[in-house]
Amino acid sequence: MGVVVALPGEGSATTYHLRPPGGGAPWSAPADGTTLRPVPVRTTHATLSAERDAVYDPRARQGSVPIEFHLDDGSTLDGALILTSVELEWLHQQTSRLVDAHERAIGGTP
Repeated sequence: MGVVVALPGEGSATTYHLRPPGGGAPWSAPADGTTLRPVPVRTTHATLSAERDAVYDPRARQGSVPIEFHLDDGSTLDGALILTSVELEWLHQQTSRLVDAHERAIGGTP
């Protein structure tokens, strides 16, 4: 995996010039790009979207929680966490346990 540091046609470059992310020994790839493949940006984490409310669809028996994916390039993407009724119950139990732990940590009562 490498980061393109010079494109064919820039200055005297007749090939793509690449370096590993974070530095290292450079290498080159043919100008036609046949050996280059884009690397998908990785998701680092997801957070709840403050701009939209969760909704429940009784016909589908699913809930949708708006989330925002944070990518390792600093960008974000909107998404949704779709949960079945069983998953909603499980998530409720898990978040209730977290709220209780938070209350104990700050000295409140669960």
